[in-house]
Amino acid sequence: MCESSLRKRVRQSLVKPIVQGIGSLLIVILLHGCEASFYKSLRGDTMGTYYRVIGQCRDSLTYQLLESELLSLTSVLSNYDVESEISVFNLSENIGEWVPVPETLVHVLAKAQTISEQTNGAFDVTVAPLVELWGFGVKEVSQPPSAESIARELRRVNYRLLELNESDNTLRKLSNIKLDLSGIGKGYGVDHIAEVLADQRCSDFLIDIGGEIRVRGHNALSHSWRIGFEVPDGTGQSEVFLRLSSGALATSGSYRNYRVFNEKSYTHVIDPRSGYPTSHNLTAVTVYRSTATEADALATALFVMGFDDALEFAESHDIAVALTTWDADSEKHNASYSTAMRALIKEGN
Repeated sequence: MCESSLRKRVRQSLVKPIVQGIGSLLIVILLHGCEASFYKSLRGDTMGTYYRVIGQCRDSLTYQLLESELLSLTSVLSNYDVESEISVFNLSENIGEWVPVPETLVHVLAKAQTISEQTNGAFDVTVAPLVELWGFGVKEVSQPPSAESIARELRRVNYRLLELNESDNTLRKLSNIKLDLSGIGKGYGVDHIAEVLADQRCSDFLIDIGGEIRVRGHNALSHSWRIGFEVPDGTGQSEVFLRLSSGALATSGSYRNYRVFNEKSYTHVIDPRSGYPTSHNLTAVTVYRSTATEADALATALFVMGFDDALEFAESHDIAVALTTWDADSEKHNASYSTAMRALIKEGN
């Protein structure tokens, strides 16, 4: 069996950060040198990160097709594009009026609202004012916000202040809300590309957008796709593998994006219920679901909940979840798994 150059590069680049204590990371184990010629591999940049698509598609899968589809998505979903459809909606002051928007935006928001209901607001796309306030939006800030400003912006954060009509693709604000799809957008992008590949008659594929992954079928060796997520134990050596022929994985964590104010670190994951960045010992959540959209949103929601509530939610809803926590006393990461995730791991090892 050959080892991909990609895997070697990933190992070399991640060993040092892992020793310093980051959370779980998804790593796709690809057999680059062993791939049959009809397994095409394409990669590029999108949504502020990378994308990678591998599929048995022969000539039907092209770089131009992927780029066109991804550009179309970002023109709707990106908060960093001032001319995107979501940016235009955010700037709109038509409170109480139904506003026509693209079907794509309504579709992703409908899925987001479902997760918000299921998690009692732990996931909430109206969190944008708080994201901006803490400096995780387009503009950075030099100081943490005051309690008064947080309380003020919290009045604009509630998923129930957004209404949508899927029959005619319209949205309505019930207050001066703003939307942020960073907790679901990449997952939705993965699922959209999966639909594109299915339309192109790609029988087997793997899609990865910034670590949000969806697979179908088998790799070039006719095996299920082998995907691992590293659980840091101080050495960077511990790996847990899953063998998947369908479904999606997504990870939310506090290790990649944070701000430091007055020598104190603040994670980019904002609790939409309190207005503050999460401050528990949970460092990463990895979720397996049938779609990347759901996995992405649930990973965000479960991270917001914290370890105890996240594990209870996963068990009561039969969700495969891996939870990584940081023990300050031992200065080590600990991994815990829901019953459904333990079953997946057993099948993959």
